[in-house]
Amino acid sequence: MKLNIPTENERLKRLIQRVEEDKELEELWRCSNVNAIDRLGFTDHGPVHVKIVANAALRLSHLLEGVEKPGVVEDHHLPQEYSEIVVFLAAVLHDLGMVVQREEHEKYSVVLAHHFLQKLLYDYPPEERAIITSEVLHAITSHYSGVCLTKEAGILCIADALDMEKGRARIPFDAGKVDIHSVSALAIENVEVLKGEKKPVVIRIKMSNSAGIFQVDQLLRERIRKSGLQDYIEVIAEISETEKKILHRFELR
Repeated sequence: MKLNIPTENERLKRLIQRVEEDKELEELWRCSNVNAIDRLGFTDHGPVHVKIVANAALRLSHLLEGVEKPGVVEDHHLPQEYSEIVVFLAAVLHDLGMVVQREEHEKYSVVLAHHFLQKLLYDYPPEERAIITSEVLHAITSHYSGVCLTKEAGILCIADALDMEKGRARIPFDAGKVDIHSVSALAIENVEVLKGEKKPVVIRIKMSNSAGIFQVDQLLRERIRKSGLQDYIEVIAEISETEKKILHRFELR
């Protein structure tokens, strides 16, 4: 699967190609959606989600390059380019645990990710492979629960929440799952990660209905706070002048 990730980082380019060519990994992404969408009626946790999160995470990594030292730089004294590697690998592997179970899926993701990290990093020196693996596994388990102890983990935590546009919620909504999560997500028309003026990053969200505030105020706000990077991120949510009706009727059952 093509991830369409632009980068000048040569190490990262090679890893992107390896991920794109890994048929086992691609099949597990599909299996994640069998559980998430087909069996549980949840939103996409498969290939499209992975692509969106990976691109958003690397975009955040680039915009935040001048603030806070990454874990691999601060604690392991590796070059800056390795931080992008950690962010990318964590992004493409973070939801693999959905093939096992939704509850505590991040913990199952850690187990499954270890196998792929050894494959993808086969030509790295053992010491570097161990460091990258440890940092990726921390970021994965921290994206949903636990504490983000590194910049890379915080970036993944936010990037995961940025996949909130209406296309992701359409499947469960059309299947009859009508709740504040699906309705509010359907109100999100567009999400952009841009270079900010007041802060390094501005996340600009366009909504067609005020219900989208739930996604921003309850979900994204918590992820940004949890990331430890809240001082560097500004969020602007704009509602169209003419609000689009999402529901015509709602019944409690």
